[in-house]
Amino acid sequence: KSFYRLPNSSVSPVAVTRNKTHAKDANYPYRISLIVPAYHEKGTHLLKKMTKALEMAEDPNEVEVVVVDAGGCSDLELLQSLATGDDDMDNNCDDTSIEDGNKSNHYWGQVAIFSFVSGGGRGPCLNFGASAATGRILTFCHSDTTLPYYWDRRITNTLGHDGMSDQELSTLKIARANSCAFPFGIDTSREGLSMPFESSSTRAYYYPPGIRAVEITANLRTHFYSLPYGDQVLSLHACTFEFLGGFPDQCLMEDYELVSLLRRRAALFAPPPSDGDDGDVLVGGGVVTRKEKLAIVPGAPALCSPRRWQKFGVLYVTFMNSRFVNLYAGMRKMGPDELFQLYYGRAPPRRDMKTSLWEVELANILEG
Repeated sequence: KSFYRLPNSSVSPVAVTRNKTHAKDANYPYRISLIVPAYHEKGTHLLKKMTKALEMAEDPNEVEVVVVDAGGCSDLELLQSLATGDDDMDNNCDDTSIEDGNKSNHYWGQVAIFSFVSGGGRGPCLNFGASAATGRILTFCHSDTTLPYYWDRRITNTLGHDGMSDQELSTLKIARANSCAFPFGIDTSREGLSMPFESSSTRAYYYPPGIRAVEITANLRTHFYSLPYGDQVLSLHACTFEFLGGFPDQCLMEDYELVSLLRRRAALFAPPPSDGDDGDVLVGGGVVTRKEKLAIVPGAPALCSPRRWQKFGVLYVTFMNSRFVNLYAGMRKMGPDELFQLYYGRAPPRRDMKTSLWEVELANILEG
């Protein structure tokens, strides 16, 4: 498979240049970039989701929201009201969760909306958003995912280990997190069950039986095998994302591949012990661990939309998810384009170029 390096996007060349320097926090205007791909989304629906995420954030002024319009979206300009701090915010935000004393400061640091027209599916779309992001941490959130309370602080604390140094981590034998994801949850609130449908639909408020079993099994997979999926809100430092080359240039299973790359990186920084070597290194006269892991954020989960299970049922969705993972990663090794055609019954998304930018860059290096 080919992997899609961060593009030299004309949308935000400053962001691309800044992301090349990772040594200092001062190189990043924002602590977190919340990257949200949108495809055939209504602005009113996304406004509700981003307003909820705003309410749940502890320090949203340190967060920029990067919305990538992959086509078919409408009224996305409504999201700008969440960053301007004007009176429009009062008409769109439920103030009951915001203390009056802090209300004037409860806005996103920035909301940026970009159109993605290069095609190729969600992998290239997410890379496009990352290339325009200016946050030190990149957080990838699906447009139908609901974030939990204080999600921003919980992400930074998990990746930063609450300010613990490498020496302290080594003493406690804790592997440093190279990335993190929330526990898996499904939004079965009245609002969550009704969100995907018109109020007159027979599926509105339908609670699929067995949906809690889906949560349990997904979290078992996440905790024991470090295999979260994209709807669990993957977060990682911009330098780590660039080290990996970003998401793969493919229309499906891009989250599966990114997690696989993160696990390989963790293995790379944790060589097997040999001749008394336990995978640690000497730094400043002390032993410091170089082991890494994909961490699961402790506490409440991120909630994804229940619409798949409402529409098709728990057994069918569970079977199809397992089948497609096996087709992709099992003996057959079916490619993402083939999987897309099998899953959706149509041709995979059109690409402007058959060769990924990473392959073009590598070819130029080899020729030069």
